[in-house]
Amino acid sequence: MANNIMYKDTEIPQEYKLKKSKSVDSETFKYNLLDIENIKVNVSTQYSDMKPVIRVGESTFGVNGDISFVSGLPKAGKSTITRFMIATALMKEVPESCDTISIRSEYCKGKKVIYLDTEQNPSDTQKMINSILEIAGLNKQPENLIVLNLRPFSHSDNMEYLRTLFHHYNDAYLWIIDGVTDFLPSANDETASNEIVRYLMRMSYENDTCIVCLIHENGGGGNGKMRGHIGSEAARKCQGAISIKYEEEKKVHSITSTHLRGSKRIDPIYWHFNEKGKPVSCSAEIIEKIEKLSEDKYLNKKYEYIQILDEVYKNIKGIGLQSDELKRQISIHAPKPKSTISKDGIRKRNDRLFEGITKSSLLRIEDEKRDGIDRKIYYYESPNPELKF
Repeated sequence: MANNIMYKDTEIPQEYKLKKSKSVDSETFKYNLLDIENIKVNVSTQYSDMKPVIRVGESTFGVNGDISFVSGLPKAGKSTITRFMIATALMKEVPESCDTISIRSEYCKGKKVIYLDTEQNPSDTQKMINSILEIAGLNKQPENLIVLNLRPFSHSDNMEYLRTLFHHYNDAYLWIIDGVTDFLPSANDETASNEIVRYLMRMSYENDTCIVCLIHENGGGGNGKMRGHIGSEAARKCQGAISIKYEEEKKVHSITSTHLRGSKRIDPIYWHFNEKGKPVSCSAEIIEKIEKLSEDKYLNKKYEYIQILDEVYKNIKGIGLQSDELKRQISIHAPKPKSTISKDGIRKRNDRLFEGITKSSLLRIEDEKRDGIDRKIYYYESPNPELKF
């Protein structure tokens, strides 16, 4: 927090009082110039440093005074990641033999760690506590680990509980909110989404704490996009966002970063469940096989894109295409879908193809004026020597 001088209303110096508006003498203002003075930032303003609270791999994911998000599809492994965040926060020392799948929270030093669960039933929440204690090597639940199950309540009741908790536990070290959309009438409610993100930002700053929210991702695409308007707002405002995936083809779970402020991106972290059902990091041998599969998949996808683009561009003699026309042509020349796929499924497939193709390195984008309007034009030069455009 900044070390600014605070005055009572009766003590406000004359120079800080607002002058009357020249246009409307009766206009009133909620804030005076002293309020403005208190939020100025300059080189002499003193702020406490934001310290790393949670690291993922070699990158900082969560800090005191800000909010971070963990996203993933259902059953991707978000709760597993949460266990390690909480367990390592309770551990003064983490033994080398303890596999935390590259998740490491700084020791809480007896301060409260709070976990709010809006998704699981209470018995599953209790099982999660037992799992946390097992990871942390604890025989009983410490008093500073506060766990609440809010699943039975409405979004408005959840919000009231949250306000009470932030007031009562205003010195907590770490907050994990599992199911942040359950504090909203809808994940796409723009006003409520903006309000809760700003509220969480304010509480993290005022209470000098780290807040981590779990949120589902939009289905399909695998691009880590968080669900609803709240997801879009969170992506713009948060300190860090990581995406958890279960990769069916590789039979592993992965952790990647979609956004980290002031820290390097996370190299993909892979883990799986062993024969005892315990999450463990993948060995170097397994990772090598995974990377080979990823490379093969990328090359196959690139080859598919080339085939489509060769067909799209071969008859237009070097002319670039606008976005809408390119998208239409891709849908025409895409591989014929299976007869069992619905029209909506075909549309989503074509949308993914268009997104993948336009993000690939196969197209060159130029800004050009067409019909008197500046437009983005897509050009293509085929790697096939016989089809140079």
